[in-house]
Amino acid sequence: MRRPLAVRVVAAISGAAWVWSWYTMYLEIHRWKHVTPSFRFNPPPPIPGTNIRPRPGRPLQALFVCSVAAPMVFVGAVIAGMTRTRA
Repeated sequence: MRRPLAVRVVAAISGAAWVWSWYTMYLEIHRWKHVTPSFRFNPPPPIPGTNIRPRPGRPLQALFVCSVAAPMVFVGAVIAGMTRTRA
């Protein structure tokens, strides 16, 4: 039996978000070095002449949320699709 369309759409979107977020987190850690390997924000030094401390912006915060939430939503959608097709 086939999974319902809504479950397949949620699984596809969350799967794509999962891949995107983990690849972007890899880039943040290894190329851009905004995040340490222990997933802590690693700010660059302050602008010379000021003592303004850089903070993570909304995109980086959203990346952290997406890299945690997308795998859970994907697994939940797959399990929901499997249980609905057996019933």
